[in-house]
Amino acid sequence: MTYTPEEKQYKKTVNRLGFTMLIFLGVFMIVSGAIAVLMILTDLMPQVVGDVVYNICYCFLYMAIFVVPVFFFRLIVPKGERAPIYTACRMPRDAALYIFAAIALTGAAAYLNAVLTDLFFDYGSVTEEIVGGASLTSNYQLVLMVFTTAVAPAFAEELLFRGVVLGNLLPYGRTTAVLGSAFLFGLMHQNTEQFLYTMVAGLILGYMYVQTRSIWPCVLTHFCNNFLSIIYTAISERMPNARGTALIYVVEVTVLALGLVSAILLIRRGRNRKRELCLAGCFERDVEPDPEYAEIALPWQRRLRLFFTPPMIVFVILAVVEALAMVGMLSLMEMFPI
Repeated sequence: MTYTPEEKQYKKTVNRLGFTMLIFLGVFMIVSGAIAVLMILTDLMPQVVGDVVYNICYCFLYMAIFVVPVFFFRLIVPKGERAPIYTACRMPRDAALYIFAAIALTGAAAYLNAVLTDLFFDYGSVTEEIVGGASLTSNYQLVLMVFTTAVAPAFAEELLFRGVVLGNLLPYGRTTAVLGSAFLFGLMHQNTEQFLYTMVAGLILGYMYVQTRSIWPCVLTHFCNNFLSIIYTAISERMPNARGTALIYVVEVTVLALGLVSAILLIRRGRNRKRELCLAGCFERDVEPDPEYAEIALPWQRRLRLFFTPPMIVFVILAVVEALAMVGMLSLMEMFPI
């Protein structure tokens, strides 16, 4: 089959991203083994020392899962052919509104995801049987959890999926970049329970990255979303059921209200900007590109078909197999409880 120059360039980009995702899986497997060994070694230490050492090492190992593929991509792609990562330390004027709206939408997606998954399989009870549930019995453990659950994932995951994956798909159109990066972001978690939620979160974070042209609003949103889950866990553990449930409800309603107001303000500002541009004209003014604008234009059918190159297909298969293996393990745990 013959390809146009544009198709060849697109296919080359997707191939490189596919190999990068395979490197991600390889590093993930190696780090998983290293974490298991680390857990055994730190169990031999006094509890406080062991917890601190384990969590510090865990943070660096977790970040390596995402940072190593980023360096791999930069190694295999010449500087002139890769997109820059927007890491300038700046926050656009509307950044706070985007962050509040994104957190609310992500929370709503998480709630919908939980309802849908509970219809088919009770993940929560089985997972609790395996890991015993989260435990934050002391303040220092809570602080450590903030770093392992919120800080490290927020930076490392955004660097790979928004900075590298979305950024290098962006020349082929916003829709391709946001959908492609969100799809891979969902698969990356290798968990059927989280796929819908994480893919929706990827869509929201991808849209934010495109709109703000900065990775930091995405990192902050990712951090806040994960931090809220820690807060909910801490409240559930440290407060009586009725009071804890009420407080969680108040926090959730507040977050949703702030997100709704922020979304309305963003929509109104967008309409006002368009109205001002129409009235004043565009002479000597920057015009925002159309959402479907692409520097390298390809029909969407070709973009979709060429996205699944051999390395990308291998990554998808391996991620799906890993997710299904987890479902199988949980099913066995449900049938044969420990």
